[in-house]
Amino acid sequence: MKRIILKLVLFFSLLMIPIVSFFMLPYSEEFAYHYIEQDCYNHGAWIYDRINHNPAPIDVAFIGSSHTLHAIQEKKMEELLGQNFRVVNLGYCRYGRNIEYTILKMLLKHKSPKLIVIEVHEDEEKNSHDIFPYLAETEDLLLTPTLFNRDYFSDLFHGGSARLEYFKAKYIFRKKYPEPTSELYGYAATDRIVSEFELDENLKSWQFRLSQTNPEIIEKFQSEFPLAYLKKMANIIQEKNIPIRFVYLPDSGSKLHKPKFASFYQDIAPLIIPPQGIFNDKSNWMDASHLNDKGSGVLSAWLAERIKSELCTDSMTFR
Repeated sequence: MKRIILKLVLFFSLLMIPIVSFFMLPYSEEFAYHYIEQDCYNHGAWIYDRINHNPAPIDVAFIGSSHTLHAIQEKKMEELLGQNFRVVNLGYCRYGRNIEYTILKMLLKHKSPKLIVIEVHEDEEKNSHDIFPYLAETEDLLLTPTLFNRDYFSDLFHGGSARLEYFKAKYIFRKKYPEPTSELYGYAATDRIVSEFELDENLKSWQFRLSQTNPEIIEKFQSEFPLAYLKKMANIIQEKNIPIRFVYLPDSGSKLHKPKFASFYQDIAPLIIPPQGIFNDKSNWMDASHLNDKGSGVLSAWLAERIKSELCTDSMTFR
């Protein structure tokens, strides 16, 4: 029996050597952001190119989910901000603070923004973003900021598989990447208008969700994961003395006028809550969760004026 156990231990130890080695080898950001080309309109490749290859500066960066992606019209905001300010929409589909942290780290490594605006919504997503393990630096993949991360081993598996694919692409297939795009703007345009049925279904879904409550201790425990990433994001931004703003971008059906963690955000930086009238206008929605061209145009114009006003009030100026 002991021999069998020793053989099994030896077998698994030998099996772990190549797996561990993939985490020790360098991992290419360029590969990572092109590897996810089938996800989110291939927005990952655009984000990589805009930050790493495009020489245009980034003065105001918006970071968040697809809510941001469909809400911030950079060109319109630039026109209203004036003086050649460059606004960039770095929203990425679906919720997950750890992918936002990853994108933010790359942004601060290569650009010097003068203001960073982070999206918040009704609640905080408790899970890891499903694309995080493909984009994360190895240190961030291995070292989770809290003990509670229910996706930790899943992230390790997918992160390991991505690094294996990188090894094959670099040393076996000699993969080449597409020419960098020169496109300045990441906004996802659409003129679609949501149907009444979609709005009603979303409203019912939110009514059900809001009627269900977990014990406070469980809510607090689960929330530690996303809030820890928000703290990390705030820390690396503040280390560079860059102003932060949070902006509330809710679903159509929640009818919540402010986010659940409003006080947490406000302890870090000002929280911008757009006029409820923008979200109440049904013609402003592409679907029940995302604004269309009309709605994002109204919101972007309002945000541009608000940002200018706040910066002047705080005696902060764009350099």
